Amino acid sequence: MYLVPAHGDSQKIRFIDLHQDMLSGVSRLDGGFPMYGSNYLTGASHASAVWSSLYPHTPGSSLIGELQAHQELLGSHRSSLRLITTVADLDADDPRTGLLPHSEGFHLPAVEPDVLDSLWTEHSLRSLALTWNYETEYGFSCYDDGAAPLKPAGRQLVRALENSPLMLDLSHLNDGGFYEALELYAAPVLVTHTFCRALNDHPRGLTDEQLRALGDHGGLIGLAFDPDFLGQGSIDEALRHVDRIMSLAGEEAVSIGSDWGVVTMGELGDHEALAGLLAAVATVHGAELAERFAFANAYDFLSVGLPVDCTVV
Repeated sequence: MYLVPAHGDSQKIRFIDLHQDMLSGVSRLDGGFPMYGSNYLTGASHASAVWSSLYPHTPGSSLIGELQAHQELLGSHRSSLRLITTVADLDADDPRTGLLPHSEGFHLPAVEPDVLDSLWTEHSLRSLALTWNYETEYGFSCYDDGAAPLKPAGRQLVRALENSPLMLDLSHLNDGGFYEALELYAAPVLVTHTFCRALNDHPRGLTDEQLRALGDHGGLIGLAFDPDFLGQGSIDEALRHVDRIMSLAGEEAVSIGSDWGVVTMGELGDHEALAGLLAAVATVHGAELAERFAFANAYDFLSVGLPVDCTVV
């Protein structure tokens, strides 16, 4: 059940979030910015694990620089945050939120295996997307030419990721690149924060065909709560997207990918509002599927994708 005893709190909501802009959000929180409240770190419903997104928000941003800033975030908030590297970390009896640093469209130093391994071991990167909101050297974003294929460097990177512990995220990628990546990459993929394009015709969403393809590929899909994606950002809207993802990709494919951090949200504005959505999912689909959406699907994905312990990388 998604309401589980945890460290003495019988009402704690256990969930894993595939996408939060935590570095930017916490930075703004410390400066008094209201979009990212303190309950994201220490509230009764804070996440067990979060994919913590890093993105090129300024022209001078670099992946290594953002990863260094993220390591500083972990150090300055060590009482509430920790790094996840292995399945053993995931299973640790630790009340802090575990973080998986994630790159959205950054230039990589190189795509050779030793460089990818260094990003994992020395800089704590855990997953990456080929694009953000703009074209990159690897491919085209969903706002560019929808039919364009991956670029040669993108194909090289996708193939290299097959032998790397880094996980692949297809969020923000255009349709042509999405399908080519699925052909090149045999392992299960992530789409960390998205929604159903059939319910809201926006290029950041996934078509019904893409949802079916991800289900066939063993993919994991995080539902984002942005009002731009859902309509108003309400529980009822989110439930319709959960229903559609489950029906097309499968019950094991849907998870939370909130996009909390810097985006102005609607009804699903923070962790405390999550209980209402999980209750709605449980009412329609039952408590077991609510638990899969909140926690188990992402946990199962990580249990397969992460090294068992530090001796296996």
